[in-house]
Amino acid sequence: MKFQIITSLTALYLTVLTVAQFTSPQYLKSPIGGRLTTDDKWSKAYDRARSVVSQMTIPEKVNLTTGSGWEADLCVGNTGSVPRFNIPSLCMQDGPLGVRFTDFISAFPAGITAGASFNKELIAFRGKALALEHKAKGVHVVLGPAVGPLGRNALGGRTWEGFGADPYLQGVAARATTREIQKAGLVATIKHFIGNEQEHFRQVGEYYGSGPISQSLSSNIDDRTMHEIYMWPFADVVNEGVGSVMCSYNTINNTYACENSYLINKLLKEELGFQGFVMSDWWAMKTGIFSAQAGLDMAMPGDSGYFTSPDTFWGNRLTRAVLDGSLGDWRLDDMAVRILAAYYYVGLDSINTTQSGPNFSSWTKDTWGFEHPLGNVGWREVNKHVVASNNDLSKSAALQVATEGIVLLKNSGNVLPLVGGSLNPRKINIFGKAAGPDPRGANCKPDFACSDGALGQGWGSGAVDFQHFVTPFEAVNDAARKIGMTVDYDFTAFNLDGFLSKVSIADANIIFALTNAGEGFASFDSNYGDRRNASLWHNADEVILRAAEKNKNNIVVISSVGPTNLERWIDHPNIKAVLFALPGGQDAGIAVANVLFGLSNPSGKLPFTIARDDKDYIPIVTSPGNGKPQADFTEGIYVDYRLFDKNGLTPRYEFGYGLSYSSFGLSDFKIESGTAPSEQLPQPPSLKPVSALACNKPTNADAYTFPPGFAAVPRYIYPWLSNSGDVGNVKGSCINVTDAISSAPLAGGGLGGNPALFETAYTLSVTAVNNGPFPGSQAFQLYVEYPQGGKYDVPPRQLRGFEKPYLNVGQSAKLTFKVQRRDLSVWDVESQSWVVPRGKYRFLVGNSSRDLPLSAEITI
Repeated sequence: MKFQIITSLTALYLTVLTVAQFTSPQYLKSPIGGRLTTDDKWSKAYDRARSVVSQMTIPEKVNLTTGSGWEADLCVGNTGSVPRFNIPSLCMQDGPLGVRFTDFISAFPAGITAGASFNKELIAFRGKALALEHKAKGVHVVLGPAVGPLGRNALGGRTWEGFGADPYLQGVAARATTREIQKAGLVATIKHFIGNEQEHFRQVGEYYGSGPISQSLSSNIDDRTMHEIYMWPFADVVNEGVGSVMCSYNTINNTYACENSYLINKLLKEELGFQGFVMSDWWAMKTGIFSAQAGLDMAMPGDSGYFTSPDTFWGNRLTRAVLDGSLGDWRLDDMAVRILAAYYYVGLDSINTTQSGPNFSSWTKDTWGFEHPLGNVGWREVNKHVVASNNDLSKSAALQVATEGIVLLKNSGNVLPLVGGSLNPRKINIFGKAAGPDPRGANCKPDFACSDGALGQGWGSGAVDFQHFVTPFEAVNDAARKIGMTVDYDFTAFNLDGFLSKVSIADANIIFALTNAGEGFASFDSNYGDRRNASLWHNADEVILRAAEKNKNNIVVISSVGPTNLERWIDHPNIKAVLFALPGGQDAGIAVANVLFGLSNPSGKLPFTIARDDKDYIPIVTSPGNGKPQADFTEGIYVDYRLFDKNGLTPRYEFGYGLSYSSFGLSDFKIESGTAPSEQLPQPPSLKPVSALACNKPTNADAYTFPPGFAAVPRYIYPWLSNSGDVGNVKGSCINVTDAISSAPLAGGGLGGNPALFETAYTLSVTAVNNGPFPGSQAFQLYVEYPQGGKYDVPPRQLRGFEKPYLNVGQSAKLTFKVQRRDLSVWDVESQSWVVPRGKYRFLVGNSSRDLPLSAEITI
C-alpha cells in the first residue's frame, strides 16, 4: 500500500515510503535560545541567565539539566541545585487538574470540562486557582496544561486532560491557563509534544492486552496536518511565553519524540521560536548524547528506566560527553541557559522564601519521612500539611467550571429543570452505579483506576487525591430533601429486582451512567487506558431501557471522559432529558444537582462530536503488528467535526452542541473593520547574533569529581564523576556552535511563529439576546469557511472564535470576535510557510458547528 505525502524536496518532513516506513529527518542545528528581537521580557531573562551560566562549572550546568531520580527527592521530578548561585532544586509536579500526591488541595474539574464551558474567563479563573495551589505547596514547575492528546481518537485514554477535539479551542484554553500559571510566578509546562493520541503502545514494557512491542507507537503525521492541527495549540502557548514543553512517549514518524531533532529543533525551537526548555516525559528519553543534540534540555526524572533504575543517560555521563568532545559545550550552555531563562522569565528567583521548595512529600502522607526516600536519607518533617484549597477562589472555580461544563443534550417538553420546568415532580428515583460512592472510596488505587461509583476524574498522573468528593446522589438527595421532594434510590447494576419494584411509582427517574479512561499504566475491566468501545459501563443501557418501559418520565445523566454511544435509547419517547457531565472534580455532584433543580442554567457545549455509529470515530490501534505499531494519520486535517463534515456523516450531537433552559437569539452580524491580508507572510524579524558563552573547562580532574567530604545519597543522580581516573583526557578547546541559522524561516521569527500571524485581520460583531424564561449564559461560536475548490483542500468550516455572555431575561449584548491572520491561513508544504488563499471567505456565527444561522462574506 502506498501513501502519497505532499511535501517539498527542500524541507522534507516525511520520506515518501510505504506507511510502515515513515521516517522523520534529522535536523541537528539546535537553535540557540535568546535570539528573538520581538520580546523584551525574554531578552532580559536571557541576559540574566547567560550572566550566571557563564560563571558555572560543567557539573553545575549538568545539575540543572538532569533529574535526581524517581523518589530521590520530594516531588515527582526534581533537578539538581546550584547553591553557589542560590538556584534551588526545581520541583516538578503534576499537574493539569490539581497538585498530585498531596493533601489539602482541590480536585478541579478536568481540562475537557473546562473546554466544554466555552468560557475563556472561567478557564483563566481555573488556571489562576490551579497556579496558586501549586504555589502554596512550593511547586516550581507545573506539569500542565495538556493539549496532547488533542482528541483525534474519541476513545483515547487521556483526552480528558486536554480541552477538546479542536486545535483552536485547545489553544485558547491552554493559553489562558498558561498565562495564569506564569503570572503566579511558576513555570507552566505544555504537554505532550506531540501526536500522543492514544495510550495503547505508548511505552515498551507496558501491558495492553496484546503482544509485546519493541518500539513505542509511531504517529505518522504529514507536514500540513502537523501544522494546522497538532502544532496549532502549541503555537498559541509558545506565543503566550510558556516556559517549558514536555515531549511525549510515542515516536513521530518512527523517531522517538524526545530525540526527534526535526520536531524539537526545526519545528518547535526554530519555526515556533520557543524560548524555554524542552523536558522529557518521565523515562521518555531513549538516548543520551543524541537526545541532547536533538534539542532535549532536561531529563526527567533523571534515571534511565522505570522506577528507581540506578542508571542515567545524562548526569555524570553528560559531564563526560562534554569533557571528551562528544557533545559541544555550546549545547550544554544552551540547555542550562534555557532552563534559567524560564526561571527568571516567570520570576521564580523572587518567589517568597517560605515557598522556595516543596512543603510536601509525593511518597508519604505521614508528617515525618525521608527527604530522599529512595536512599532512606534525611529523616525530617516532610509534610507540613499546608492548606492550599481553603479559599474562595478555589471553591468558586471548582464548582463553577463543573457546572458550566455540563451539556444539556435533550429536554423534551421542558421537563427540566425539576423546579420550574413542566414536570415539577414530587417523587423521584435515583438509579445507577454512577450516582453513588465507590465502595473502595474516592481515592482508590492504583491512581484512581476504579469506576464502581460516581465519576470525578479519569485515572493516571493527571489525577489527584480528593479531599472531599460530593456524589450526585448526595447532592440530588440533599436538594430534594430541602424542598420536601421524596427520594428513593437503587445503585444495582445487574440484579434489577429491587429496581423494577420502584421504577414505575415515581414521578420521574434519574438514571446515572458513566464511562472512564486514563493513563496506560493502569486499567479497569480490560480498558488499558484507552476505552475498548463507546458503550456505557455497568449495564447502564439496560437500566435506562427498563426504566423507559415502566415510566414516562426518565432523565439520564451521563458522566464520561469522552463521547459515548447513546443509540439504544436516545430516541425513546420516555427518555425526556439527557445531561452530559464531563469529569467535574470534587463538586461534580453539586454541579449536576444545581443544573437538575434549576439553580444553574446549563450552558456547556460539546468539545467533541458524539457519533451515531462507533465506526465513525478514528479507531485506536490495538495490534502490535511486527512489534513496531504504526498509527497512520491518513485522515490528515479532518479530525472530529471536520471529518464528519467532509464525509457527510450525520452525528448524533455535533461539536459545539448544547441546549439551555432559555431561548437565545442572534442578529446584526457584520464585519466591523479589517484589511485583506497579503497572500504570503511578510519577512520575519531578524535574529540577534549567536551569543556564545566563554569557555569554562579547566583541565584539573578534581573539578569534575565529587567534592572532598561530600556525603552522597545512595542511588541519587549527581553530575560528578566517581574519581579523577574516570575523567580521562579533557578536550582542551571548547566546541562552539556551528551551522547556526543566520535568519529565521519565513514562518518564524517570533514567539509562536511569524508575528504577522497573530495580527488581527478582521473584527466582527453580533448582537445576542436572552428571550427567556431564565437568565443564563450561551456560548456563541464563530466558524470560518475557506475558499472552496482552489489549490488547497480545506474543511467546510473551522472554529475561529467563541464568546459567552451572561444575560438576564430580555437583556442583549454586543459580542466582538477578532480574527487573526493565522485564522485565515493554510500551511503550504512547498513554500514551508502560511498562506492566505485568495477567494471568498464566509464567517458563520451560531450555537454549534451545524447551527450557524448568520453569515457574512469577504473576498480576499
